[in-house]
Amino acid sequence: MGKVVKMGNFQSTHQHKTVKILLFIGMLVVLFLLLFSSPLFSIHHINIYGNDHYSKEEIIAMIGVNKGDNIFLFNKKAGEKILNEDVYIESASIRIIWPDTVEIKVDERKLVGYVPYLGTYLYIDKDGRVLESCKTYDKNLPIVEGLEFDYFQVGEIIPAKNKNALDVVAIMSQMMLKYDMLQDVVKVSVSDPENIHIYVRNLDVSIGSVEDFDKKIQWLVQIMDIYDMGKLDLRNVDKGKAIFSPLT
Repeated sequence: MGKVVKMGNFQSTHQHKTVKILLFIGMLVVLFLLLFSSPLFSIHHINIYGNDHYSKEEIIAMIGVNKGDNIFLFNKKAGEKILNEDVYIESASIRIIWPDTVEIKVDERKLVGYVPYLGTYLYIDKDGRVLESCKTYDKNLPIVEGLEFDYFQVGEIIPAKNKNALDVVAIMSQMMLKYDMLQDVVKVSVSDPENIHIYVRNLDVSIGSVEDFDKKIQWLVQIMDIYDMGKLDLRNVDKGKAIFSPLT
């Protein structure tokens, strides 16, 4: 014979289960309220590493995080997306260190010079990527002349017709960064990649091609400590020869 279940007992069991579920949901709500309101999970520290172009305050404002915010409500992925879309930032990562710290690491693109273009100056990085366009500039960095192009787009590498000249800019930028010379170089002319000229302080320097460029820059660094005005020919440093001509 089948088991007989009384309706009253069934309703009582069902109500008991419902109460348990409601109590469990209530406990979860209370737990979440405690987590989101507890000062234990407020952001107390925002550590930023690798920034130079942007200040700590600017990066904090970009991703919309502040001390005192609840760390559970901070959207790490959204913050990383915002930073990685910025033209001055090559890569960025954000790490949450429980219970109260946000750590932000950025790898910024470094401004290495300016390219004149139709009354403005294009701010470029070592790859020739345009970081921004302004009518003026305020840092002692090289003016790069000799690139041929008809248009540009911020965030993209200059579409130079003379690609060899753009390659020269990339190589020279790396060397100048290596020897910390960017602030001394006034102008770079790359219109002829086989006859490069750079103007360092008051020295007009003939480089020739980028062949042995590291060695040429090493010679230049030593010579500019002795002579600060005139013409310097470094095209034959591979033969151990540099020619300096003072201005007369």
